[in-house]
Amino acid sequence: MTRAVYRFVKYTTRQDPTVEPEYSAECVAGDEQPCGATSGTHAHPSNVEDWMEAHLKETRHRHYRRRIDDFAEFVPTDELPDELPSELPGDLEPAKVSRATP
Repeated sequence: MTRAVYRFVKYTTRQDPTVEPEYSAECVAGDEQPCGATSGTHAHPSNVEDWMEAHLKETRHRHYRRRIDDFAEFVPTDELPDELPSELPGDLEPAKVSRATP
């Protein structure tokens, strides 16, 4: 008979430090149907705010749905540092995602 030992490992989620969040907005103004214009995906929230301001000036639409998409990873709780490092460790493998371009 073969015996196996299983070890329970407790995990937690955190924002993946190898990938920057992505920001976008959609215009939801409109009487019957929402406008639906979108900012596209950007690497910084100020780019989305600039788009919203330009869309407001052009259309007078004042209502938007903003999105912030981040990437998460599961990390064993016993591997979490007491403090987050200011720089990424050299041996950290980045997530495989397509990044937004500003």
